[in-house]
Amino acid sequence: MSAIDDFYALLETTEIMKQVLKSLKEEPAHLLGDICSQYQKTGQPVLDHRLHFVGYMGEAALKALLSAELIRRQSGGRLSLYCYEPTPEGLEQYERLKADGFYQK
Repeated sequence: MSAIDDFYALLETTEIMKQVLKSLKEEPAHLLGDICSQYQKTGQPVLDHRLHFVGYMGEAALKALLSAELIRRQSGGRLSLYCYEPTPEGLEQYERLKADGFYQK
């Protein structure tokens, strides 16, 4: 292993890094769930101020969902800077996660 690999391995043993890595994996799924469930209730794109960023990675999760084309960003008009709407692929992922029990936690 290189020195940087040893360093990474050491950091990954700490509780804070375990939490960061867990958040990195789970935060996009929670955010997708928020966007899809609100969209399904209203039929309207979700305003940015209605999104609940939790954990360490809220903003990164939003960018990951946009990059994966699971959500679309639109102008929020007078009420907010942006609003977000799930793509068909995003809704499909949401339904799969929901069926697998992810959102029951």
